[in-house]
Amino acid sequence: MNAPALQQVQNDKINKYSNNPVELLKWIKNNLPNKKVVMGTGFGPPGIVLMDMLFNITKDISAFYIDTGFLFDQTYDLKNKLEEKYGIEFLRFAPDITAEEQEKQYGKKLWERDADACCNLRKVIPLKEALENYDVWITGIRRKQTMVRSHAGLVEFEPRFEAIKINPLINWTHNEVWDYIRTHNLPYNPLHDKDYPSIGCKQCTSPVCAGDDDRSGRWKGTKKTECGLHQSTDIPLNELKKQANE
Repeated sequence: MNAPALQQVQNDKINKYSNNPVELLKWIKNNLPNKKVVMGTGFGPPGIVLMDMLFNITKDISAFYIDTGFLFDQTYDLKNKLEEKYGIEFLRFAPDITAEEQEKQYGKKLWERDADACCNLRKVIPLKEALENYDVWITGIRRKQTMVRSHAGLVEFEPRFEAIKINPLINWTHNEVWDYIRTHNLPYNPLHDKDYPSIGCKQCTSPVCAGDDDRSGRWKGTKKTECGLHQSTDIPLNELKKQANE
């Protein structure tokens, strides 16, 4: 953890940017060491919006994705379109074991028997590697997405990865995200037009019915709503500061 970066985020009145993601990204660019800042994306609508804002401000901050080996072809196509549009190359992180090795070690269709274990192997462990050399992780999560995310802050500390987590779109609505995409004519996953509002791995993503929750198509038939990348154990920065002073 970069102590000066943490101190800078704690001391600055960063909450004034809670409803202005562009100005927040400019603040990050101007006040934090760009080589220690990284954006993560799963190529969902909020991520598309956020990377458009970021790459129009700077190309000095890298972006990564986690290739689980189970992504939709349309997701890979979107990644390629975005790389061409912005003239960048996403950092790719993947599990240490292939799908075939996973089947040999853990049995067939682990995602059906223990989805949390599968997500841990194919998402959470690679995320730890992705953040290993960075102090600040920019994400596109929004409070209105899930119950876990409803408690997220604009800036948090992620103790699992020893990283400062900044969520510029935390207060945005579904409509605000899509209005931005349409207004700026941004590419997005065509599966969104086929009743897939939230897209992850092929095996665990299903279309949803009109009026259903956006993430109800993820791990359908279970109570699972998160893959484990984002957890309720993240510590708000003001709480972290309070703990340090006790």
